[in-house]
Amino acid sequence: MTTVIGKPLIVDVQDTTEVVELQIITRPEEWEGTFNRIEVWRSLASPAGPYEALTADQWEPAILPNTAVAEPETPVVGRQVQLNGLQLLLNVDGTTDYVVSFSTPGYESFQQATQDITAQGAGAFTAYVDGNGNVVLVGTHPGTGASLQITGGDAAPLLGLPTLSPDNLAYGRDAHITLVKGNNQYVFTDQKGSKQYFYRTRFLNATTRSVSEFSPPFSVGQALGINPANVVHGYIELVATDGRPLANQLVQVYAPTQTSLVEGKLVSGPRQAKYTDANGYVGFTLVRGVKYTVSITGTDLVREFTAPTDPTVKNFSLFDKTVGFQDDLFTVDRPPLVYAERRSF
Repeated sequence: MTTVIGKPLIVDVQDTTEVVELQIITRPEEWEGTFNRIEVWRSLASPAGPYEALTADQWEPAILPNTAVAEPETPVVGRQVQLNGLQLLLNVDGTTDYVVSFSTPGYESFQQATQDITAQGAGAFTAYVDGNGNVVLVGTHPGTGASLQITGGDAAPLLGLPTLSPDNLAYGRDAHITLVKGNNQYVFTDQKGSKQYFYRTRFLNATTRSVSEFSPPFSVGQALGINPANVVHGYIELVATDGRPLANQLVQVYAPTQTSLVEGKLVSGPRQAKYTDANGYVGFTLVRGVKYTVSITGTDLVREFTAPTDPTVKNFSLFDKTVGFQDDLFTVDRPPLVYAERRSF
């Protein structure tokens, strides 16, 4: 999947939490007729992961542990434990602490323990025993703004609940983003995000469950130093002479020595160098109105162009003749091909 994630807006909520708004830009040819949803994933650690899903088929609350399965129709009793005098400490949504106290003499079942937890949750969380016989905690508010954390208590180990990071913290999920024909831009808000996190997306067919490749990881720490309205996405799609996608081809984009001032800031720095993906696609984030040079390594394809200043243009081909200079010697030939409709056989 070559969806581009960009233009983060970070709003402080707490010392360790921000509201992160991501703009997701898609290309119709990547999903129309094949996919109908966008999944959003997040890594708290590094670009390599591990990643957790921020979206699901429907809005979901936070659930612990992360290995939990759905609540069975027939209640499960579970094993017997002695919890009298012990406590379970929880935090809900990062704002409210709860203490669940157990006072049943002797042994009680997991099912009895979950009833105690639900009763003391005051509507903020519930508990059940899943089909594997494990105690499961569930928040009552759905979405990425919801969280549930086990902060301690001597009852947690006896109930098989995690107490160490990151397994002791769970977040809710938003519904997958619905793709709409004619709309190529979407916004996703992570209510419990951070500039230290990494995000990626992929397309999903909600009926067949088929998915695309993941987009490259995007760090919100790479926040823009200028107004997001002054950046635009430029791309190239390459195919070999036999018509197949040209993958792993190095493409470089750089600003010439004569740099530009945008919003009073100097646009400069090293060249951007990226390889095309399995579909022969590669994209770059560029500053509007700045003159760039693009080159494809191993070929004689080099040209100069100016990133479009028209705010209605969100994506453009780096080899589109409309962005080249008048003295640009390179032009793109477009064979008069009649494209066949996509069909299923």
